[in-house]
Amino acid sequence: MKLLIWGYQMNNEIHESVLDMIQTLELDGHDVSVMDKFAENLNISDSVVTVQSDKIPSDIEFLIAIGGDGTLLSAAHAVMVRPIPILGVNLGSLGFLTGLERQWKQGLKDILSGHYHVENRMVLNCVIRHQDGSEDQFWALNDIVIERRDNFSMLPIRVDVNDDYLNTYLADGLIISTPTGSTAYSLSAGGPIMDPILEAIIITPISPHTLSVRPIVIPESKRIYLQLPNPENEGRIHIDGRESREITSSDRIRVRTSSYKIQLVSWSGATFYKKLRTKLHWGSRNS
Repeated sequence: MKLLIWGYQMNNEIHESVLDMIQTLELDGHDVSVMDKFAENLNISDSVVTVQSDKIPSDIEFLIAIGGDGTLLSAAHAVMVRPIPILGVNLGSLGFLTGLERQWKQGLKDILSGHYHVENRMVLNCVIRHQDGSEDQFWALNDIVIERRDNFSMLPIRVDVNDDYLNTYLADGLIISTPTGSTAYSLSAGGPIMDPILEAIIITPISPHTLSVRPIVIPESKRIYLQLPNPENEGRIHIDGRESREITSSDRIRVRTSSYKIQLVSWSGATFYKKLRTKLHWGSRNS
């Protein structure tokens, strides 16, 4: 198979794991390359084939993202318009998106022997339309977050679903999340956990002023329109925690389900429900 190893972080554990993985894969007859900036960080550029992050060959069969969920998100954005499956190897902290953990060897061997399945994960499309008619367009695998910019006052955010007014949230911000992102920022803000293969959109307020305001889950077919209703309001919009833009009351924001899907490789030994039990310590008792 033709494989590309992707990453950004560098520490001794990652360095040793990447070298071990390259050796293991090449001995098994696989064609292995490494993302150029990752190879530079690991100081192995002279000994491996490198690939630029914006010039990924179309014949790559698997992209192996080594790090944590943030690393996998960066890989997802790199292949957003291409159906290249991503296998995440968690050498970070939580790793809800990754398919393998630190003891990756047996799982990787099973996967490359064909014992795996690919999950198509929903992606959100976000368009910011400015007063002059120009637009910015983004895609998010996890979430789109609107927060106050640089003050401590509550931020009012008007939300319409299709042509139906939902609410004007008075809160620290608002999270629009996919089911994949339900275990990220949305969960920290009190949002529901959803099976990531579902297709729906979660709207979760961040520290709302009114206690009766709760997260809501809407069908993936709906379109969400957001606006800061007061002229003096200023905020920031964050896409998967990677890109951000300042927004004002003159901006109109539309969020909908994208036609793109991100393909995540899943190993039979690492199901979503097993991850929930393990990573959230469900069923364990503190002494």
